[in-house]
Formats: sequence, structure tokens, C-alpha cells
Amino acid sequence: MKYWKHILLAAVVALPLLTACSVETIEADATGEETQWRRNSEVVTDPDTLALDSLDWGAINMPPEPNYAEESQWLIQEAQTGMAKADVFYVLPTYIITDYVQNFRTYGHMNTYDDNQRKEVTHEWNCARGAFGVTTNIYAPFYREMTLQSFISEETVAKRFPYALQDLKRAFNYYLEHYNQGRPFIIAGFSQGGKGTVELVKSLSPTLMRRLVCAYVIGYKVTPDDLVQYPDNLRPAQGSTDTGVTCCFSSVGDESSMWSIIQKPVACCINPITWSTGYEEVEVPGIVGVNEGPVTVRIHPEHRILFVSNYGTNDLGFYPATWVMDKQNYHTKEFVLYTSSIVQNVYDRVKAYMDGTTGIKPVWAK
Repeated sequence: MKYWKHILLAAVVALPLLTACSVETIEADATGEETQWRRNSEVVTDPDTLALDSLDWGAINMPPEPNYAEESQWLIQEAQTGMAKADVFYVLPTYIITDYVQNFRTYGHMNTYDDNQRKEVTHEWNCARGAFGVTTNIYAPFYREMTLQSFISEETVAKRFPYALQDLKRAFNYYLEHYNQGRPFIIAGFSQGGKGTVELVKSLSPTLMRRLVCAYVIGYKVTPDDLVQYPDNLRPAQGSTDTGVTCCFSSVGDESSMWSIIQKPVACCINPITWSTGYEEVEVPGIVGVNEGPVTVRIHPEHRILFVSNYGTNDLGFYPATWVMDKQNYHTKEFVLYTSSIVQNVYDRVKAYMDGTTGIKPVWAK
């Protein structure tokens, strides 16, 4: 019973709502060794090929590798020809709850060729394209994401996530070569997708960083160690139109509702209503709270996380979460609270990037 309680408790991690230039690629090494683009701010020469042999593929049961030349391995929404000025590469969150058995093997990663699993993950697509796909093209690859059960321990996450990240890097390289066509891009993700976003941004070369409009890390954390180790890539956003930056935010009702695996420790946070880092409390437009009063949000100065007031309890409508998740943790409500504001901010940041009128001049700009 205790084991299953941990499995169910993991559900809080990722329950969402129902460039012409030469192509540059990301080093597809997920080991964290010295093959990263940057180590202590030293720029490494871009690789000519992807290092796909760095993981011990015999150490873990894995479903088939996604072939990103196949349409079935993507969710894509493109604007009318020539209309979109930028793309969004969107990292999907978790929807496969527990480890599962196929062909007498137990797997802890999604099978992207399983129709039922793809259907489950697709549930969150409407939220993503509603927030990010209004004025941009949006591309979301299926990848061998971890199951929610993987989040039982930090050790399990550390063992399994590198394989998921390998797919994301392969998918991003395919996107650059076959879909991007030289446009600036946004990388965004929610929950486990937020973790994937952080890791992808860490891997971007200086050339690719110049094309990054913004990274949106929603419902996940950028840690102090992340900022120390990757100061040129993970640059916290300070305003509504700075570019080449990372916007990070996650919502709770109070300190006791914070979930450490996704919300501790956090090094940076931006208010997605004001798109500022100030601590003022502001109303969330269009959201009715308890007793028909306003719902407000502020950045907690110590925890660097969003504290939402007067929203009431989080009726998740998803049975494992309703049993184990603190009802003052609004992890599953990020898009409910902030979609309209995200839509406007994506437009504003892309316009600022295209106009060259960013609020903060990137450190790499000349």
C-alpha cells in the first residue's frame, strides 16, 4: 500500500489539463559528461554528427526508438504559409502513469508507437497549442518520456531521464533540419516537459542561442546549480520583451503545498501576469475565485515560486491526484490561470526579437 501511495503521489509531477542558414545541431549526448556544448563557459566546436552511442542501451528496457521522419511521431500545427515569424518546439508532459508490461518486458518509458499511449499524451495538445500556437508554428515530438511512476525517487529520474532527453535532442535536430527553415524559435514545456526544456536550453550552442526567442519552463524548476553551471544559456527573464531568456514559473497556494521534485530549490521566477520579477500581488484576469472574488498571484521572495490566493481547492478531476495531491498545489492549473497572458507574451517577445527592440540586450549581442 505504501508503494502505491508513492506511485500515486508521483502524479503531481506532470498532470496537465485536459531557422536560410546552415543547420546546426545539438550534441545528442545525455550522459552529462564533457561532451556538452559548454563546460565552465568554454565554447566547444559544434559536432558534425550526433553522439548517439553514449548511453548503455542494454542497461534498461526501452521501447522502439522514434523515427522522426514519420508523421506519427509528431504533433504539428502550422500557421498559414508565411504568416508565422517564429516556431515553438514544445516538449510534452507525462501522461503514462505507471510502468507497464509489453511483450513480457516491463517499461518505464512511453512507447511512441503505441496508439493508446499517443492518444493519452495528445490530451494536453489543446492546452499547448492554445497557449503557444496562436501566432506561431508549434512542433511537439512524441518521445520516450518517463512514466509518472519514475518520479518515486530522484535516483529513478536520474537513471531514466537521459534516455528521454536523447530522443528530445534527436527530435530537435530533425526539427531544425526539416521544419524550421531559418526562423527564430521558442522552446517550451510543462512539468516533465519543463525539465526537458531546461536540458535542451543547456545544450544550445552560441549560434542557436542567438535564435532563441525565449524558453518557457512551466510547472518545473530552474535550480541555483543550473544558473551557476550554464550562465550564458539559462538567463532568467526580467521583463516582458527580453529575448534569449528563460521564463520559469510554478504555482501553489502556500508554502506547505510545494512539491520538492518540481518546485524546490528554485533560482528564478517570473510573474506570468505582469511578466516582471517584482513581488507585488496582482489579479489574474478572467478567473473567478472563492465567493466570486478575484484570484491573485505574487512571487514569493524566498521560495521564488508563485503563490496564488483565493483560488480555493484544486479539483483535479483525476483520481490518483485527488487522493494524494495537496489541493493547494496548482500544478495542473497553470494553463487555466495563465493561457491568455502567455498568448500575448509570445506575440510580444517574437515582435521584440524581430524588431530588435528587446527589453534587455542579450549578453551575446554585439
